[in-house]
Amino acid sequence: MCKFLLFLVLTLQAYAEIPPQFKLSWPTPNPAFARGLGYSTFLQKTGPDKAITSGAFGCVRNNGYKFHEGLDLYPVRRDKKGRAEDSIFAAMDGRVSYLNPTASYSAYGKYIVLEHTELTPALYSLYAHLDTISTNLKIGSEVSIAQVIGKMGNSSSGYRIPLERSHLHFEIGLRLTNQFQGWYNRKKFQSKNRHGNFSGFNLVGLDPMLFYSNYKKKIFTTPKAFLESLPVTVKVRVKTNKTPDFAIRYPSLASPRITSGSNGWDVSFGPYGIPIRLEPVNKNISSQEKQIQIIQIDSNLQKKPCRKLTTQKGSQFFATPQLQTYIELLFGI
Repeated sequence: MCKFLLFLVLTLQAYAEIPPQFKLSWPTPNPAFARGLGYSTFLQKTGPDKAITSGAFGCVRNNGYKFHEGLDLYPVRRDKKGRAEDSIFAAMDGRVSYLNPTASYSAYGKYIVLEHTELTPALYSLYAHLDTISTNLKIGSEVSIAQVIGKMGNSSSGYRIPLERSHLHFEIGLRLTNQFQGWYNRKKFQSKNRHGNFSGFNLVGLDPMLFYSNYKKKIFTTPKAFLESLPVTVKVRVKTNKTPDFAIRYPSLASPRITSGSNGWDVSFGPYGIPIRLEPVNKNISSQEKQIQIIQIDSNLQKKPCRKLTTQKGSQFFATPQLQTYIELLFGI
């Protein structure tokens, strides 16, 4: 068996005993995670003098003030010039929802978004900074778990990632809206939205390491169960007659409206703002009440300096600009 196939088999063997609700594969040929090895064996840090955790998910950049949406995974093979030779694999069965083959169009460089519509709920996975995208892929292409979808690289717009720091930026999460362009137009950004509904603004990630680790330990059997296990950071009441398309696309994360008099939704946000539950307010919210109300918070989950969802003024709590953006995208307000 060739070295590449051995890496892949070792990776998949780590997940062989989990109940068969869905299958999950590591997105690179590095077998370190499957073997139970630590961060330093697969994460690409942001510089030689930086902590290895700078390649992890969360408030890991700029002394905790900058958020990183996914994992940065380094290559296990390079050519004589130092270029990464690792193939990139689909983490799960799914289909291609977006391809960006032009590096200069995005800080992600060349990237692919897959959506895994057979899962409950349907997750997206994103593969960025690619050197190449597999030529047989186009939007709508069906892909199988562990299928080669590209090659690791160092592509990006503006800042060129040094060759020695070539890596895969890998995300898993949920997409906020199908009407992203309308929100983008209202904001009057100077640059063009080249990526439709698959702009980074519209994608909210979960912690891939927690997802993979808990999967490996058989702590959950479906993505819904994983999301239900996450703590609620903030719960917000939004006054609106609209039913967000998020509730339609992810029915497992939303309760249906049961009264015609409902004019609002309670939204539970997990760590760093991922929506984990939408519930209609089955009463009429009065015109005197604010459009956005903070009704529950866990301040212990917001101690890190980046991606705070609420701010306090006196005894009252308000949505931060980050949380306001998520609410605007979810509800089109």
